[in-house]
Amino acid sequence: MKKIGLIFICAFLGSALRLSLTAWTAPHHYLTILAINVMGSFCLPLITGALPLLWPVSPATVTGLSVGLVGSFTTFSTFTVDAVTLFHQHAAWLAGGYVLSSLVLGWAAAAVGIAGSRRLVKRGHSA
Repeated sequence: MKKIGLIFICAFLGSALRLSLTAWTAPHHYLTILAINVMGSFCLPLITGALPLLWPVSPATVTGLSVGLVGSFTTFSTFTVDAVTLFHQHAAWLAGGYVLSSLVLGWAAAAVGIAGSRRLVKRGHSA
């Protein structure tokens, strides 16, 4: 029950943060969604990899942060709808660039997050 409660609270926070950021940058929120998804790709491996090894956090906390916070903060569906909308607005190059940059930057952010997580864990175990 604790895990579900933490997911609920963290999901509320993540979705509220995403809503605030996209509202702040409206009506052209494409770069905001890109930045949000890249940040999520970076943060998720830190939360699931380094956090539980470096600090005494419960598995419920890790799940709440990863599934709830990062899962609700990032948004694949908004990214997809935005890309299709750009395409239908006859901005095929922009849509393609948006999709490609999202994939490349997301992959790179995840790779840096995983490497950072490993480095933090290695440093934490040698201290």
